[in-house]
Amino acid sequence: PEETIREMLSPEIGLQLVFVPEAYGGMGGGARDSCAVTRELSKICLGISTAFFAIQLGADPLLVGASEEQKQKWLGAIAEGNSLVAYAVTEPGAGSNLAALKTKADPITNDVGDITGYKINGTKQFISTGGYADFITLLAKTPEGPTFFVVEKGTSGFDQLKGEEKHGIRASNTSPLSFSDVCVPVENLIGGVPGVGLKQANKVFGYTRLMVAAMALGAGEAALEIVI
Repeated sequence: PEETIREMLSPEIGLQLVFVPEAYGGMGGGARDSCAVTRELSKICLGISTAFFAIQLGADPLLVGASEEQKQKWLGAIAEGNSLVAYAVTEPGAGSNLAALKTKADPITNDVGDITGYKINGTKQFISTGGYADFITLLAKTPEGPTFFVVEKGTSGFDQLKGEEKHGIRASNTSPLSFSDVCVPVENLIGGVPGVGLKQANKVFGYTRLMVAAMALGAGEAALEIVI
């Protein structure tokens, strides 16, 4: 339920401030703080917990790799509570094996040969909050190698498709995404250096595996309490 998630980001609650650094309008919490929040949310509803955690997951490439200017812009938008974010990495043939990704980002150059942007083509699968995200952090293959980009909702050629019908955690949207000649400015290349996306993704995994464990722990504790 989008309304519920956006309410959690509102000034009255502002739960996303836990994981946003103080320099960009947040509270500067660490992994332990995020785990505590995730664990408690997961005791109530694993779907809502997943939907909320997807925002932090989408922000992680910015936290580990973005330039100062990019952090001010995109992490600032998250702190303000206006942005649902999605981490767009998984593909039909590339899950945890990120080296197998096929989504491409081809450089766009001006008359003097300077790169001014990138044209993105490909598909992503099973993207949490993908159908509702205001912007995504997308991993795509440039000539130098995998690279993260910010792609905003409404960009021409970027389609957020119908959510999957799932057996569980149904309160969390999981959608495929498609990219057909999606043009993004070079300023949206996270960190400004192409080809370091796998290093950034491996840093993100260090957080995400921990958070998924916190989800399982919270849901398991709630189940145990019900049984007792």
